[in-house]
Amino acid sequence: MNAPAESGEERAEAERKNEVRRRYRERNADRIREGKRAWRERNQDHIRAYRAAYDAEHREEVLAQKREYSRRDSAQKAAERRRKESKKASSKKYYEAHKAEHREYTRQWRARKRAEDPEGYQAMRATAQRRWWKTHKDEYNAKLRAQHRENPEPKRAQARAYYAAHAEELKAKKRAYYAANRAKVLAGNRAWKEREKRRLAAGLPPRRLRTTPAAERHANTAAADAFFTRQRTPEEIAALRRKPRAPVEMLRATPPELVAAFGRDSKRIRIEHALAADGSYASRQLLAEARRQLAAQERATQREQRDAVENARLDAIGKQVNDRLRHRDPPRRRHHLDPDPAAPHPMLNPNTTMGMNR
Repeated sequence: MNAPAESGEERAEAERKNEVRRRYRERNADRIREGKRAWRERNQDHIRAYRAAYDAEHREEVLAQKREYSRRDSAQKAAERRRKESKKASSKKYYEAHKAEHREYTRQWRARKRAEDPEGYQAMRATAQRRWWKTHKDEYNAKLRAQHRENPEPKRAQARAYYAAHAEELKAKKRAYYAANRAKVLAGNRAWKEREKRRLAAGLPPRRLRTTPAAERHANTAAADAFFTRQRTPEEIAALRRKPRAPVEMLRATPPELVAAFGRDSKRIRIEHALAADGSYASRQLLAEARRQLAAQERATQREQRDAVENARLDAIGKQVNDRLRHRDPPRRRHHLDPDPAAPHPMLNPNTTMGMNR
């Protein structure tokens, strides 16, 4: 009779303890979170080793969980993609059915915002345009290039009209650019002339690039598609197989001397092109010459310093040898009749009573 009562009391006690724990976690959520983070930082190696051991022990279970997670994630992404596509199609269908109403609502909304705050509306429009341009710049430029390829005449007419209206201004800009970049322009002209000389010397045709018209481009594309996608009949395939092939003696290898000559000529032409195309080659030559002269001066200075040190060393050695080997006469006692070297010369004293002055 007491078992149900005891089980009820135990259940109530467990619920009370759970409630106490829940309230404690709510009151100390930040402290508990910080303690867990600090424990994880202190025990990173232990956590890593525990995870590796667990994965090794429960490999099949872990792989099954990962496969299930990947399957659910793929299913959720597919469902989200289908939902977005359906919503997009529905929105497009609704817009097509209510296009006039939507445009009228947009015009009214813009007019109301412009009337409420003109400056704020202009700032909002500028921000939206910059954001749109940042995300659609490449797409918009590609669209403009495609339009120009299909029909270049409007842009050419616009350029001609602008030049006619601003001819003097453009000429002045061109003269100013030439005056500011004269060396660069002349270097480009010289490079072009040298390239033309090499082309003529090699017997190559002039480099003439042109823009293919849209009609010609479409015709070329259609011809290429027709050529590469046509179906060969069995008769055509048999005729191609019966076509005589080149004899084996005509398929011999190119002589090695011709291959070597071709390699030398190609290397020489590449070097000449690099020297002609690189406008900074002359400045690099001058810089290299200046560096060589500076290095030569430094070597000469170092050589002079070494020679001076060596000469001083040899002089010191010679002085020591001379001091050791030179024979000096012993000092002679001065006679009492020898003149005093410190006395003045007799001819310098005109008042003496000796000799001619007596």
